[in-house]
Amino acid sequence: MIRFLYSCTIVWGIICVIMYLIEGINPGKIWIFSISSLFIPVSFIINFFLIAFWLIVHWRYTWLPAVVILGGSFQLFKLISFNSISEMKACRSNNAVDLMSFNIYGLKNLKDSSSSALERNKSLFLSFLRRTDPDILCVQENNLFSDNVINHSQLYTYVHYLINHGAAIYSKYPILDQGKIDFGTNTNSCLWCDILIEGHRVRVYSTHLQSNSITKNVEQLKDDREEENIEKINVVKLMLRKYRRMSIRRANQADMVQKHAEQSPYPVILAGDLNDTPFSYVYRRLSEGKKDSFLERGFGFGSTLVGLIPGLRIDYIFCDTKKFEFCSHKVLQTEYSDHNPIMSRIVLK
Repeated sequence: MIRFLYSCTIVWGIICVIMYLIEGINPGKIWIFSISSLFIPVSFIINFFLIAFWLIVHWRYTWLPAVVILGGSFQLFKLISFNSISEMKACRSNNAVDLMSFNIYGLKNLKDSSSSALERNKSLFLSFLRRTDPDILCVQENNLFSDNVINHSQLYTYVHYLINHGAAIYSKYPILDQGKIDFGTNTNSCLWCDILIEGHRVRVYSTHLQSNSITKNVEQLKDDREEENIEKINVVKLMLRKYRRMSIRRANQADMVQKHAEQSPYPVILAGDLNDTPFSYVYRRLSEGKKDSFLERGFGFGSTLVGLIPGLRIDYIFCDTKKFEFCSHKVLQTEYSDHNPIMSRIVLK
């Protein structure tokens, strides 16, 4: 029995190594490999469990899962960060800007059956905005209702938004130019604008890439009611078809955004909900030539999704490596959306 379990541990170690090596592959080429990006976080949990198991059962076999974890440490530190939380001196300069990225889910969580509860929830949300006081607010899943609520905060003199495509950029600094990258969908979008910050022109993107659209299917699989096995198999097949289609679409959208950003004559800050993990092609593509605020200044786990599949980090703030410095990265806990907002203080060098 021990030998059989050890053999299973060896096979599992090989699978982990393969997952780490194919990380970030373009789903447009081999889409099935992109699924591994969803399981890399789970692989570390399993390997830590295996270390504990072999320490109890046969300690000499502990080396294998330990080596796998060490070999994949470059992936592990995309999940958890141990940066110093002390502020740099540069963070107090005039060139420091507080930027928040927030998928607000249309502020649907504010709505209630009674008008008094709605007004109370609006007031709480506005208090949250005033308390965090971002200089630039990049919003995803915006709509007429949420735009009206945010405008009532009276924080932003200069406002840029595009309601039909659900993204927005609000800024305390003057907006000199603006535009969108058309994905050809009504639910996902990327807006950009050129903002004048202390005499420097900076291009800011608010991005919302294609979701996998499999939440309802996951709920079907979790349903406790007895079903024929064939029905659940059909649900899994449907999920795979959706994932294939959406991951390819998301990769194409990432290519469009990256190509646009590469042509920018100004330093770039890119923020938003990418609907993908740090082990995906989308992350690898959009982080090219940029810093990740969480990797630079985050501390602890950086998960931003609080919905059906919690623990995922799919919201990001990137900026040009040579032009900016991150001072801080915070994941703010709220009840206003199925995403937690992220906020970073950024210094223009």
